Amino acid sequence: MTRGRTLRDIRKRERFERLARPELDALFRTARRMVGSRTAAEEITQDACLKAYASFDPDGEPRAFRPWLFRIAVNCALDHLRHARYEQVACHRTDEIVRGVPDCTLAGQPQAEAEGREIGRAIDRALMTLAAETRAVAILVLVEEMTYAEAALALSITEDLVRSRLYRAREDLRGRLSEHAADLDLPSSAPSTRRADFSKRGPQ
Repeated sequence: MTRGRTLRDIRKRERFERLARPELDALFRTARRMVGSRTAAEEITQDACLKAYASFDPDGEPRAFRPWLFRIAVNCALDHLRHARYEQVACHRTDEIVRGVPDCTLAGQPQAEAEGREIGRAIDRALMTLAAETRAVAILVLVEEMTYAEAALALSITEDLVRSRLYRAREDLRGRLSEHAADLDLPSSAPSTRRADFSKRGPQ
């Protein structure tokens, strides 16, 4: 009995690590953009992984793993915002949080690197002004490039609600990021399936 349990535990750990490891950077990015703090994001990412592992089913459908893992991470971030009342002050700290973090994709291109950092800070400031639930949709769809269906699963909401919140997010972000609209490819009218090019901008 003990040997059987040990083998199952080993299999569970190996499969969880295989599925979770490729998502760790994206989980951290999502948490950081949700709460505005690298330190809190690290704690949220770790907490989310621990909670996910505790209830992980090694026989589950692999395609459902990513939305499920992000659901746990977003819920941890929302809990952090509620308990710490972080949302009231986070937008004022974003410049301090992201200052000095390099964009590795632009290394060796000083002007492009500076522009990339500026756009990244603008994106983070704009995201932090959104309501937490709307911000979560914007991050998952615009930054992490989830489909509406994946985002709906990750947030336990309907696809129609994803579209509605994303439309509100785009309207708000378009106004706040108007000077960078050409770089970000933000749509200028009705919501569409096109995503703003947020995914490679700013600090990771």
